[in-house]
Amino acid sequence: MLLVAVLCAALTEYDLQEKAAGTGFLYRNVSIASVVACPSGETCLTVEGTLYRFHRLDATAVSLTGAAGGHTLAVVPDPAFTAYALFVRDGLSVRRLPMDRKPVTVLDPGTVVSLQVVGVGAAGPVVVWQKDLRPVAPEPWPGDLVAAMNALRKKTGVPPLVADESLLSAARQAVERVRKGKLAHYDGREGGIRHSGVRAAALGENLFTATGVDKAWRMMTASPSHLFNILGPSFRRCWVETVPAEGGGVSGVVVFAE
Repeated sequence: MLLVAVLCAALTEYDLQEKAAGTGFLYRNVSIASVVACPSGETCLTVEGTLYRFHRLDATAVSLTGAAGGHTLAVVPDPAFTAYALFVRDGLSVRRLPMDRKPVTVLDPGTVVSLQVVGVGAAGPVVVWQKDLRPVAPEPWPGDLVAAMNALRKKTGVPPLVADESLLSAARQAVERVRKGKLAHYDGREGGIRHSGVRAAALGENLFTATGVDKAWRMMTASPSHLFNILGPSFRRCWVETVPAEGGGVSGVVVFAE
């Protein structure tokens, strides 16, 4: 089971993260706040005249080195995470590789788009690091999330997803947590998607808060782990649930099931 979350606040934290990545700050599990002066030891970036502080929420260290026709990644783990996975997007395909203290080498024939590291902790999977290697055109937005996912699945030869209302209850539980600002897949009091009563061997969940569903679509397709769920061949059913986000925008969840 893979569960992944993605965040874009009204100020577009996603866009700020993209700008920070352009300066070499590749970490994604951060809090972002405007500041008057940059605290010692923190990463800060000025965007449109405002200084932002990027405060890391975990101590995972990721190193990336290039080699002929490939990339080697190593991770020094944060004890808060019990496991790590590396997601490799190659064209429109995504594969998931386990990571531990041993370096992982990814061969690159010139088509690898991005690399992403996800840590699994008490709140579920968290994207901690991402490196985009090559630019790609954004996937079309037809105005409907299920239609968008199925158009992309058709391009990759994966059977379409069918909207299944039996997933509604699980989706509503998850989206309520997101609406309250808990962009996490697991809650110690409520549990997670596995505790929602859904019966399926394979389950997945993409969470988002964004300025609009079209923005969330761009964010999810730019994230290898979210794209992994969208294109998952074991998933045949889905349900999309959205609600207005506190402070503006929209909160949402996509639940996937076999």
